[in-house]
Amino acid sequence: MEILIIAGTFSSLQNFISQLVLIENLGKNYARFNYQNKELDVLISGTGGSVTSYHLTKALTFKKYDAVIHLGRCFSLKDQPESACIVNVIDDYFGDLGFDTDDAFSSVFDLGIQAKNEHPFTNEILENNLSLPGFRSEYRKVSGISCNTIPTNLFGLADMYLKNYPDVISRDGASVLYVCLLEKVHLIQLFYVVDRIENANEKYQIEEDESLRLTKVLQESLDQIFDVD
Repeated sequence: MEILIIAGTFSSLQNFISQLVLIENLGKNYARFNYQNKELDVLISGTGGSVTSYHLTKALTFKKYDAVIHLGRCFSLKDQPESACIVNVIDDYFGDLGFDTDDAFSSVFDLGIQAKNEHPFTNEILENNLSLPGFRSEYRKVSGISCNTIPTNLFGLADMYLKNYPDVISRDGASVLYVCLLEKVHLIQLFYVVDRIENANEKYQIEEDESLRLTKVLQESLDQIFDVD
């Protein structure tokens, strides 16, 4: 089974990568490794939706993958999920794709620039209907919203939040989901909840605890995938 692991920064996967044996470099921040006698690829995409989309699309063009595992970071918009837990994002949407007026924010869907149900959107939302057969996530399933700029309160999201009342916000969740839906690649999105959105401007650095937690989650997920395979 061909597996691609993608994360925005090296520091988030540093502990996991340190345990791997390099097989070959496939490109910038993109390499094939040996993991427990299995081969897998790791892509450090960079930060932001556009950058992530470019590097992910390039990787999917380079090789036919059976599944993509996206290890991300997000901030909670509600009392649940709690900080430092792992969540499984199952739907997402672009929260800052539109125009801000004096009265309210209007998305490209509200303005009729983009059709609300044009593939891969379903009523403006991107739904992950490409789960990997046999894989069962033990983590809480949540809805996400993606914005290149993370605000520090819900007022900063304004009418965007009302579209789907998401649980978490990230910078690149919707971008990865969008690409995988178009390319019809199985996708697993497991995100570390850094903190509540009110503390986002104080928590932009990735701490060791986050990297260690993602390493454990990734190892458990890979063991399940390879066992099913």
